[in-house]
Amino acid sequence: MQSTASKRRTRPKVSPGRTIIEMIRVVWHLSPLFLINIATFMAIAVTMYYFGGPVDTVTHAPVTFGETLYMCGVTGLTIGYGDIVPTTPIGRAAAVSLAFLGVLLTGLITSAAVLAVQRASGYAESGGQ
Repeated sequence: MQSTASKRRTRPKVSPGRTIIEMIRVVWHLSPLFLINIATFMAIAVTMYYFGGPVDTVTHAPVTFGETLYMCGVTGLTIGYGDIVPTTPIGRAAAVSLAFLGVLLTGLITSAAVLAVQRASGYAESGGQ
């Protein structure tokens, strides 16, 4: 019998290509969640533009819808540069919602990547069958 250490040394290596294929499969199965996330993001961005009062912190001028999307993206990624900020309570609540949505999306992508690596590892262990 082989020891556990020697079994680990003889495991087949996980192929990066196989991992990418598995990642695509996992993301495809999770696509409804991604679409819901994107739709929610857009709904919150529109809410932010019309009711959030986003302004440029340097000029204190209202910003365009494109700049509002930029601010929502930065907030969703939990970066928060602070160059554009909401000025109303609705806008601040929308910003917090975007941050939670971004954390959810980050967790979803991370879990999809972990599952893809696990599946690729199982594929390698089974000899590609």
